[in-house]
Amino acid sequence: MLAISKSRIVDVGGSREWTRGIAVLTQDRVVETYYDLMCMCLDSDVQSAEGSGHDYLRWLKKVEFGDVEHAEVDGNAWVAHITRDKVWFEGLYSQGEGGEVTFNQFKVAVEAYVRYLADPEHKPIEIQFPLQ
Repeated sequence: MLAISKSRIVDVGGSREWTRGIAVLTQDRVVETYYDLMCMCLDSDVQSAEGSGHDYLRWLKKVEFGDVEHAEVDGNAWVAHITRDKVWFEGLYSQGEGGEVTFNQFKVAVEAYVRYLADPEHKPIEIQFPLQ
């Protein structure tokens, strides 16, 4: 499940941890750490639906429709490398590199996060997330 809300404290294996505003959760509502780089990228680099969110959606469409083969979308802290098959992430400040997800997974996450940011009330969103 992909969960989007204001940052909050959640129970993770008996301990309490601070999470980002966007996270992939298991059925038991534990943060699925495999998707951390994707979530950190979106949380850091997508600040508004109209600005950076719109830019990410535009790049996704360009790749999806074959206008470009590989897009390097950079933001404040990350570069998202987007191809039609996969997306991976490169931290601009040594936060990590890798975190490969499928194009479809990234598209679902970006669309949901942009929808959340566009909502003036920022109501929490929970949607099914296509796991690998």
